[in-house]
Amino acid sequence: MEISIFVTIWSMALSPGDVQRHILGDPLDFLAAEEAVVAVELYQSETGDNLPPLHDVPAPTSMVEIRVGSADAAKELVESDNFKQLLLNKQAFSAPVEKIDLEILEPVHYPIPGQATPPPRTAPLSFVVRYYGPVENQADFVEFYTTNHPPLLAEFPGIRNVLCYLPLGWRDTQEITDSSVIIGNEVVFDDLDSLNRALASDALGPVMADSEKFASYGVSTHYVMQRELIYQRD
Repeated sequence: MEISIFVTIWSMALSPGDVQRHILGDPLDFLAAEEAVVAVELYQSETGDNLPPLHDVPAPTSMVEIRVGSADAAKELVESDNFKQLLLNKQAFSAPVEKIDLEILEPVHYPIPGQATPPPRTAPLSFVVRYYGPVENQADFVEFYTTNHPPLLAEFPGIRNVLCYLPLGWRDTQEITDSSVIIGNEVVFDDLDSLNRALASDALGPVMADSEKFASYGVSTHYVMQRELIYQRD
């Protein structure tokens, strides 16, 4: 079972290029030397005047996805001193960082109409969504979401991938009284114009109608991000 570790960075003083240069240095050297690390992808927030209205402000400067082979390997990696120092330490950057978030999630890929199996994620534009507590029953929320929402998202014209990200142990979780992540979602397109066309299509209506059926939760965030594969183990 592959696991995704997300490190999300917010900084008013650093540009996405600044964060990229930092990540491509000692942090990437460290991750590439870890046998458990399968791949590393770097997400940079999209900018421009034609972002969809669901794009939240302030968006993160960058997000790093570290894919590893198991939940145990993910937990061991994030608890290591090197990981904490190189990826979670605000002082390691060249300018002030307001916040760094850590998430450990199980990715689930969903099929696209006309394709027998979920395709590989190669298109570079990701619309990244997170849902946060409080919620009365996380397991019920996740079950409803994963059963109903991905097939509707897959009907967007031009869509390349639909993924959900499930927190470890979600099946055993009942009430969440804080702002813990409930579930993540990601839809992938070729570019921002393709995303905007999809959101302007008739496929959006059923997606929004299904959203109205979600159990009460805290907040959700929506970020449009460019994604780049910066490391993959041979």
